[in-house]
Formats: sequence, structure tokens, C-alpha cells
Amino acid sequence: MLIAKSQSGKMMDLSLKKKSDIQALKKKKWYCPSCQEVVIIKNGNVMCSHFAHKQKSDCSSFSENESKEHLLGKKLIAENCKKFGIPYELEAFLPDLKQRPDILVANKYAIEFQCSPLSISRFKERTATYQDNGYQVIWILGEKLHLTSKLTKLQKNFVYLSKEIGFYLWELDVIKKQIRNNYFLVATSKKLLKKEKNWNLSHVNFLQILTFSNQKNEKQFYELETEIELFHQLGQWNHQLNQRMPKEMFLQQYFYSKRLNLRELPCELMLPSYKSVLFQEKELILRHAIYELLMSKKEVTKEQIYEKVFQIFKEEEMESYLLVGKRRLIKYHVSLYLCFLLQNGIVIKKENTFIFQMKKLNIRQIEKEILGIPLKYVMINK
Repeated sequence: MLIAKSQSGKMMDLSLKKKSDIQALKKKKWYCPSCQEVVIIKNGNVMCSHFAHKQKSDCSSFSENESKEHLLGKKLIAENCKKFGIPYELEAFLPDLKQRPDILVANKYAIEFQCSPLSISRFKERTATYQDNGYQVIWILGEKLHLTSKLTKLQKNFVYLSKEIGFYLWELDVIKKQIRNNYFLVATSKKLLKKEKNWNLSHVNFLQILTFSNQKNEKQFYELETEIELFHQLGQWNHQLNQRMPKEMFLQQYFYSKRLNLRELPCELMLPSYKSVLFQEKELILRHAIYELLMSKKEVTKEQIYEKVFQIFKEEEMESYLLVGKRRLIKYHVSLYLCFLLQNGIVIKKENTFIFQMKKLNIRQIEKEILGIPLKYVMINK
């Protein structure tokens, strides 16, 4: 921990002290602000200077296993807040929640610097408690959880969504003193696509950094060659179905029930080739639900589309991503697919009604697909 209480009850924050000053503080008595047990100052050359329980403790608020990275990360954010005059409380205890975020910023943002894996159930418990009590929780990932070639099941839970930059997550590099936003996260059959924005915590206001997801930013785009991408996707499905992989078997079973074959889906469902990093294969089910409704009714409102899709995606049929929210996640992908249908003349819109045009797409006629942010699809014909 970086904070402790003196005998008089005054709080001491080591993150703002020099090593020489900390050495002098070691002679005084200090107490854990949570369990009230005696703590000592560790002021060595390996770890960041910190307090630790004098004896083995069952303290529920502070762990004795904090890594050097975790201590440094909290210290960096605290120093940034101090430098730029941002109200903050390091290791703040929130009694109504019985939780202690790493840093509480502007009495609004509960900052959690997560340096090691935790159970998804524990993540959801902590996140829901913050949200239910009006705090905006910002999960920032340490080195062990930094993004690589794909999102793990745990990492998906740390993903946020913004209409300006799409899906994104936060990371912190304590060595470089940089906070990073991995944004415009999009999946293809081959890899995870992403853009990066870095800030040095020594130079940029932390609150300004947090506004990045809601700002209109420089336009970015990805480009795919349609036939190559879809050929690769079908090859993957063939292999995974032969191996009887659960996700692909589920998808195949779903489309069999609709008298369709996963290996021979119509172009209007296979496109766009870009896929959601959270929905993944279930995005095809969402597309089919919308397309089937349009074909059967010919004219539908967005409200009718939402009703149909929500009916299909019952609670037990999809993962719950608390930082995005189920309804918001579904509405986002409905809007994205409707945008694709409109841009390719498959539907036209009159006021709040979408009118089906019976137009068919041909994959062989489409050379490239471009996806940009703010999110927009463009098809380039041969």
C-alpha cells in the first residue's frame, strides 16, 4: 500500500515523497487505514517505497502481494493528478461499496490498475458495485494483460465501446510512463485489427486522456480484399467443423435449423467480412435475424428489428459485458448492419421504416471492403 495513518490519525501518502524523506518516516508508527494493524515502511531499491503489514495479515482491503508494477502504476497516476491539480484519493476506501479502488479521481472515476489475471466473476462483481453506486470504473491493464494477437476471454471483459472510436481498452506501461488506448478493435478471420494512441503521464493531464474515447478524432480505416478474406474464413470453418469445435458446431446447428448451410451462406450475411470482437460468430445470427425479418415483412421499423433481435439473444445465450452493456451492444451491431444494407441498396429508409428491395449481392463483384471510423462501410466493385 502507498498510504497509512499516523498515531494522530493523519494520512501519509508515500507516492509524493522522496526516498530520503521516506527514510526519516520509518522511525514513526504507522497503521493500516483498513484493519488498523501496525504497518512498516519498505524503502528499498527494488520495489517502489510502500507500507506493508508488520505481521502476516488477513486484511481484506490491502494485499501483501502487490507487484512493483502495480505500485509504480498507482504512483504515476497519483503524481499526474497532483501535477495537474486533479482531485484524487489514493487507495480510497468507499464504505458503502466496501471496495477500495487503486485511485479515486475527481470523486467520479474509480481507477483499477489490473496487473494480474482475476476471475471474470470477481471482475463483474467489482464492476457492477461501482456502476450501481454511480462511479465510472476505468480498468487499466498491466503488462501481463496487454493485448497481443487476439483478445482472451478475460480481456474481452475489459473492452469499452464508443461511437467515435469503436471498441477499445486501456493499458499502462510503467517503464515508459505511458498510458495507451487500443481502439477501433475489429476482428477478421486472420487477426485482430487495432489502432493505438499513447500519452506520457509526465506531460498530459489524466482527465484529458480519459476524454479521448468521446472526441472526434482523425479518420482511420481498414481495408480487406473480399474474396481472399471469405475464402480464408470458409477454410477455417471447414477445419473447425471437421474438428467439431463447439462454437462452429453451434453456428452450423443454428443455420441448419433455418435451412441454411454455414459453408454456403448468402453474400448478404457473409458481408461485411469484418466481425465484432465481442459478438464474434453470433454476429452472423444477428444479421440473419434482421435479414429474415426484412424479407418476410418487407417494411419494418427499427423498434421491430430490436424486438426481434432481443427475442433471439436471451440472457443465457450471450456473454454479459458490463463495460458495454447487453442492450447497447446489440443496438450497436443492429445499427452497423442496417448501415451496410442501406449503403448497398438492399434496403431504403423512409422516416423510421426500412423497406426491403430484394437486391442480391455477388461476392465475386466486390473487390474490397473499407471500414472506417466514425464507423462506415464502403464496398469497392470490380
